[in-house]
Amino acid sequence: MRNYKVLGFGLAGLFLLMAQVVSAHVVVKPNSVGIGAFQVFTMGVPSEKSVATVSLRLLLPEGLNFVTPNVKPGWKVEVKTQATGRKITDDDGMMVDEMKPVEIDWTGGSVPAGQRDEFSFQAQVPAAATTLAWKVYQTYADGSVVAWDQTPSNDAKNPYSKTQVIDDLSARTEAQESWWIKNGTKFTAILSIVAIILAGYAVMKNKTV
Repeated sequence: MRNYKVLGFGLAGLFLLMAQVVSAHVVVKPNSVGIGAFQVFTMGVPSEKSVATVSLRLLLPEGLNFVTPNVKPGWKVEVKTQATGRKITDDDGMMVDEMKPVEIDWTGGSVPAGQRDEFSFQAQVPAAATTLAWKVYQTYADGSVVAWDQTPSNDAKNPYSKTQVIDDLSARTEAQESWWIKNGTKFTAILSIVAIILAGYAVMKNKTV
């Protein structure tokens, strides 16, 4: 019996350790968002080494627009862009190179060892269903870099996190149709009663005049 208890405690400790390792990953949330939506994303960053995290480099997935990072006290935040090869007209009517956001860099701050912090930004996601892969490069005070850029799998040590862009418009339409099927008759009856009351009021008002 004692051996079973020891084994049980050992397994429980192993599960807790595994949970801590999984939860310690750099992760961008939420897990899903509707197509074309403006969404605030939050990147959770733990410092797992004995030194502080001093910079972060987030590669932005293709198709994001209007990328705007939140102010982060103590950190310098920079959105880097890249030319798409196309020309567009700016607000002054001039033809300029179209630029797309490709990464956000946070530098000059510190996430102490054994602690975590969150970094937020807003962006408009693509107008079609897709998967956003968030690849992050975390630099520590000793100069070492942890690359969170491995394809998620059971064997991946440093997997990147993902956000599913889903076509929620069809789901909303189905929900609306379902509501109308259940409540349409009642709603129509209420409108009919209101119409009768208004018509009666109009007749009484005319008689009074």
